Amino acid sequence: MAGRSRDVTDEIRHRVSILEVVSPHVTLRRAGRSYKGLCPFHSEKTPSFSVDPERGVFYCFGCHAGGDVFDFVMRIGGLAFSEARRDLAERAGVRLEESPDAEQRAGERERLLRAAAEAAAFFRVQLAEDGGRRAREYLASREVAQTVIETFAIGCAPAGWDHLLRALRVRGFDAAALEQAGLAVPRQGGDGHYDAFRDRVIFPIHDLQGRPIGFGGRALDDAVPKYLNSRETPLFAKGKVLYALDIARAAIRESGEAVVVEGYMDAVSCHQFGVHAAVASLGTALTLDQVLLLKRFASRAVLVYDADAAGADAAVRGLGLFDQAELPVRVAVLPGGTDPDSFLHTRGPAAFTELLEQALPIFDYRLAIAMEHHDRRTVEGKVGIVHEMSQLITIALNHVRQAEYVRILAERLGVREDAIRDELRRLGHRQETRRPQAATSTPVPVARGRAAAEELLLHLLVADATLRASVRDAVVPEMFRAPGHRELAEALLAPGASTDDVGRLRERLREEAAVSLLSRFLIAEPPVKGDPHKVAGGCVQKIKLSDLEERIAQLMEAHGDAVRARDDARRDRLAVELLEAGNEKERLRELKVSV
Repeated sequence: MAGRSRDVTDEIRHRVSILEVVSPHVTLRRAGRSYKGLCPFHSEKTPSFSVDPERGVFYCFGCHAGGDVFDFVMRIGGLAFSEARRDLAERAGVRLEESPDAEQRAGERERLLRAAAEAAAFFRVQLAEDGGRRAREYLASREVAQTVIETFAIGCAPAGWDHLLRALRVRGFDAAALEQAGLAVPRQGGDGHYDAFRDRVIFPIHDLQGRPIGFGGRALDDAVPKYLNSRETPLFAKGKVLYALDIARAAIRESGEAVVVEGYMDAVSCHQFGVHAAVASLGTALTLDQVLLLKRFASRAVLVYDADAAGADAAVRGLGLFDQAELPVRVAVLPGGTDPDSFLHTRGPAAFTELLEQALPIFDYRLAIAMEHHDRRTVEGKVGIVHEMSQLITIALNHVRQAEYVRILAERLGVREDAIRDELRRLGHRQETRRPQAATSTPVPVARGRAAAEELLLHLLVADATLRASVRDAVVPEMFRAPGHRELAEALLAPGASTDDVGRLRERLREEAAVSLLSRFLIAEPPVKGDPHKVAGGCVQKIKLSDLEERIAQLMEAHGDAVRARDDARRDRLAVELLEAGNEKERLRELKVSV
């Protein structure tokens, strides 16, 4: 990438482990020389994302994202290279020489992150000031421990219209920037701005790197809504974030199970009472993006929602998403009139742990709800139960799980399995129109013909240093046509190029397709066995034959034009060229090429 300082990037790359950078975003498991996990750049259900720590590269076989540690930070954070370098330099302890106005030139996302961080610090200070008295009293009434307040960086937005605006203005943030960060709201008529959060307890929402990206505010008066989330911003998308995941992910990885609650206080109380794998859905209905995010760290989950009707409905809505994501989930049923926060304070952590252990599997919970709605002793009741269960059954992507659901339902209702299947088929078309679609990965396209030969030849050149040394006369970059192929060939065949120095090789590439190919070829073994020189020779032969076939087709078309135009001289000249090209093609076919 143009503009990279080699000395700085090499030093950063030497000091920073790509595993340490990627791990906060993906649960990785060793698979031979590499590590595998669910891709953080697209929604998927089976791992296609690989990291090679020895070579310092990553690659996703689903969405084709690839590159080095700088590419990962740029992609995961939506950053420019200069911003990613600053991020990694700080992590590595490498000093960057920057001009005095470098901060002013920082990208939009970095400015928004700084604004959010300054706002979080302001809210923290306000909690300890005179204006935070009511917020402190509220937190005391909810028995929130001071250590937990500090862990979650809970703060307070004071009453008044522009306290945050005035405080951050002196820090260099104007109202327009704060509006973009979701911290300020324009007044009606366009006459100035006011603070988005006023007279509220503030719960900062962090990304996986622990940086504030949004806020939740609990009203200290009768303001509506009682809980207010930051609006959508370039930093914050409510349906793609889980509260406390940055704090909970270590415990989730250790236990393999995540505890999903609904609100901020529920998550805070869980952590205060030792349930460190708890995350919250920001007080709103779960989304598929949130479930897929959770799956990157958890192999199973427990839903713990309020015991009221709204909580039960939220749990039911979320069940299908877990099934779509193929993340096993159970539902913990709370006693009436309680939520996780009140249950923990009144019954204690031991009772809560017991409740989690007794959580019902997804199907059993949904069936229990359906049987409360219908009398299974009657024909109409059985039909109603089948109808309520039909969506959960039909959206099950795993056929074994779907068959087991039908078996259990038939056994509980005393109905034949084929009768339930017939009814599900009858309902199927109507439900298919409502079925939410999971985001899927695009499989790696299978290259064919000439493109396949180019790709295989490049893969062999990446994998075998002796081959690169021997092909310099037979292989030139101009042979390659497919996107990214020629640039990668130029980098590989350049004097002094070596896959032992992946960083320097990466520096030669500008096209994303070339970076992706290099990453894939470094991680995956070439899909061939035998003598690589003979295989490479076959690739060269196929590429040259492809060129000749194209040349022959062009000559034949031109010859036909000359015949129709009665241009005898041109016709005869093209006939000679056609004969020569045909002879060359036959000669090339008969050769046993090795490079």
